[in-house]
Amino acid sequence: MLVNNLNSLNEKLNTLLAKLNELKKLNQELESKNEYLVKSNKDLENKIKVIQAKEKQLKLVSALSDDSENKQYFKNKIDYLIQEIDYCIDRISV
Repeated sequence: MLVNNLNSLNEKLNTLLAKLNELKKLNQELESKNEYLVKSNKDLENKIKVIQAKEKQLKLVSALSDDSENKQYFKNKIDYLIQEIDYCIDRISV
């Protein structure tokens, strides 16, 4: 009976060890995929920033044309920058 229990425990242990190895392998694969996805995400974020910067440039360039919507954007941007400068001057004056 004791031998049967030991054999049973040995089989269960071997099963658990096999599952542990499978989980380690799966974990390693998931970590690799995660690293790839993090890198891809950073690359896409950088591309978005570049596209947004180009969009702003295009809006500024097109604001010089006759399009009133773009002119309003340009005026709003200038107003915002002036407010920021005024705020900084106030902070320096304190």
